[in-house]
Amino acid sequence: MAIIPGGIIISPRFKLILSLFFIFLVTSTGKSNFVSLLLYFILSVLICLLFKPPLALLLKRVFVVFLFPLSIAIFIPFTNKGMEIFNIDFWFLHIGITDNGLAIFFTTIIKSFLSILILASLVVSTSDMELLNGLKEIYFPKIMISLIFFMYRYLFLIRDQSRIGQLAIQSRTFQKSYKNVNKRLAFLAGSLLIKSFDRAENIYKSMESRGFEGSFHFVGTKSKIAVSNIIITSVILAAALAIKILEILKVIH
Repeated sequence: MAIIPGGIIISPRFKLILSLFFIFLVTSTGKSNFVSLLLYFILSVLICLLFKPPLALLLKRVFVVFLFPLSIAIFIPFTNKGMEIFNIDFWFLHIGITDNGLAIFFTTIIKSFLSILILASLVVSTSDMELLNGLKEIYFPKIMISLIFFMYRYLFLIRDQSRIGQLAIQSRTFQKSYKNVNKRLAFLAGSLLIKSFDRAENIYKSMESRGFEGSFHFVGTKSKIAVSNIIITSVILAAALAIKILEILKVIH
């Protein structure tokens, strides 16, 4: 849970509502609407202050994850039609940067950054069980909660098995050519896939024998709905919705 100045605790349920609603509004922002994105940025900073994540860890998570959309969007200025503002001619290739491509690029990058910032702030400031319980409290489908729990629980196990397999490959590969290493990595991937199916089946049978019915029960984690949480969430959502309405009415563009 996040505590804002004044001792008010933001419960995981309301943090999830804020995050999901805010990300939906940000990602639906039109191209080149940088005024709206600036207002969303100010609002995202306020949300981060409410969640109060550790600053160093938050920045580390944001910039590591942000490299992925950045590496994909870097080609956008070269692949969209529009007026060319810069071009490079090779004897076999013409590369041009268009104004429309740059507008789409900057819009995509800013929306990605704001979405990652809010998600990272949510994850860093909330424990795993609190997030799962928060999803349950906002009536997220039970099957989805179960899948998320299993994926998170056994992802580390698969990672450990992968490291053991890679260590075994390194200890047995004396001629480290790309062909040999790639061949053994392909065998390792197939082995991990088969082991994952077998282990998943055995684990599920074990859980069924202990009374598992397809849903998780969180003991002692049911939180009461605080009036302060409702007020804070309503104010922030109203502000975000007002930005979207102004954008639709083309008051800000």
